[in-house]
Amino acid sequence: AILKTLRYSDHFGFPLTLSEIHLRLIGIRISQIRLTRQIRLMLKSKTIAQTLDYYHLPGRKELVARRLSRAKLSAPQRDRARMLALRLGSVPGVIAVYLTGSLAMQNSDSNSDIDFMVITQNRRLWTTRLILTIYTSFLGLRRTPRSKHNTGKLCLNLYLTPMSYSLPIHKQSLYTAYELFQTVPLYDPTLTHATLLSANSWIKNYLPNVILGSDLKGSAQPADSKAGRSDPKGFMDIIESISYHLQLLYIRP
Repeated sequence: AILKTLRYSDHFGFPLTLSEIHLRLIGIRISQIRLTRQIRLMLKSKTIAQTLDYYHLPGRKELVARRLSRAKLSAPQRDRARMLALRLGSVPGVIAVYLTGSLAMQNSDSNSDIDFMVITQNRRLWTTRLILTIYTSFLGLRRTPRSKHNTGKLCLNLYLTPMSYSLPIHKQSLYTAYELFQTVPLYDPTLTHATLLSANSWIKNYLPNVILGSDLKGSAQPADSKAGRSDPKGFMDIIESISYHLQLLYIRP
């Protein structure tokens, strides 16, 4: 399990600290004390290697310098992401904005874009998505297939509503499990993050050491907030339907 975890992170050029190995350990629930003992044995047998506080596969020492360098490169981009998330949060229908992808892990390079996951009100996803698409395009913030320079541009790559927090079975995978628990809430006034993770308890099938909100007594209760609900309004339902069909025409090709 330790080797599998380090190999997976190696694919992204990302060596791990001891606590990160424990949190990301694939398929095995184990105490950090027992994990530490096992890692010491693996270091002695040279099955894995250590540089500074980071563990990696043998012969991959250069990844530590790369991780430290990328952390510095990511800092200004994360500041920009926070600022942009607050701007998007002012758009009607937006409940929360999460940072995802390499920048969420402080592992982006100087050419990386900014990946956001957006939580919208129930039954207002397509209207909100259309507004955000127009808004970010008008400001020149949106990454498109034709964009030549994507540094710092926004990729709004996943939308959810409180009714769709739990991802369907066909989207449940090790990759998605990592992506979900690595999300960083940048705009989340109604504290949706714990509820989102709790709704996806299948994450623990892949990463059993991850602590979800549902593991903590009395936490991760659905927020009783108007932001999370959308009362029936005939006119807005019509707008939502129109927005859906317009975007479907664009997406299908």
